[in-house]
Amino acid sequence: MKRGFRFILAADVGGTNIRTALIDPQGMVLTVIKRPTLAQKGKDSMIERLVRMLEDTAKKYGTRLEKVEGIGVGFPGPLDAKKGVVFSPPNLVGWFHVPLKGILEKKLGRPVVIENDANAAALGEYWKGAGRGAKSLVCLTLGTGVGGGIVLDGRVWHGAKGIAGEIGHMTVIRGGRRCNCGNRGCLEAYASSRGIIARMQELLMREKTRRDEKITMERIGALAKAGDRQARRTVEDTGVILGIAIANIANILNPEVVVLGGGVSNLGDRLFDPIKEEVKKRALPEAVEGLRIVKAQLGDNAGVIGAARSLMLCLDKG
Repeated sequence: MKRGFRFILAADVGGTNIRTALIDPQGMVLTVIKRPTLAQKGKDSMIERLVRMLEDTAKKYGTRLEKVEGIGVGFPGPLDAKKGVVFSPPNLVGWFHVPLKGILEKKLGRPVVIENDANAAALGEYWKGAGRGAKSLVCLTLGTGVGGGIVLDGRVWHGAKGIAGEIGHMTVIRGGRRCNCGNRGCLEAYASSRGIIARMQELLMREKTRRDEKITMERIGALAKAGDRQARRTVEDTGVILGIAIANIANILNPEVVVLGGGVSNLGDRLFDPIKEEVKKRALPEAVEGLRIVKAQLGDNAGVIGAARSLMLCLDKG
């Protein structure tokens, strides 16, 4: 950055929880607060909650907002990162073209940068996680949905309208399963935790003795490890489908690293091995030469670290 500073405040806002942190210029997380989002209470209540959490985070470390260089916020899209406007996140009540950057700057008196939450996680992994040292990275966050972020030469690639990185809505199977976006055959319909659980349940419905079995991602992982045929099939099929998507990414962007995060990535080698095999089959040899497909390293801190980095890059640019 062009000027010296001590701290950055950062937030990672999700539909279920908000995570705020105080971070130093080297990307060290100094303190963290995590609280429920309470999104059902609406936009205004949620903004006030976020403001209080940011203030409380500074106080928790024993500093004041005046000593904070700025605030980086990772927020569910779609949004315009340049203008700091949140459009209409599908899982949040009452959010429609909200100028969040301006609102927070007025309330907190510090510069604010808003970034798509998946992009923030990708930037965090690029800067301090599994992509450290690379020049290009694509990150897939495999959770309730499938988020994506693209980092090229140290900066997030937003695309013409800020929508770049929506990898979860890449079509992988023509006429396939219905996705929450309304399309069919999206990667998210197969590789999200919801999609994986639904497919496992469908397999069990064919077996009378297992129709009432309660299925979670943790249960699928344990069953696959124990050799359960249906669980292994579900996990391996998920790996193949992710491999198709990543092969397309490799051919189009030729990144150095593809990082997989989120709860689904905890399935381990039973997921990663078929991914790598499928990528090798489908991608051009030159596109995957030296390509690393790895698990995310930063866990729950990826979003706040990336949001802090977004603020740093914006102030440098400015």
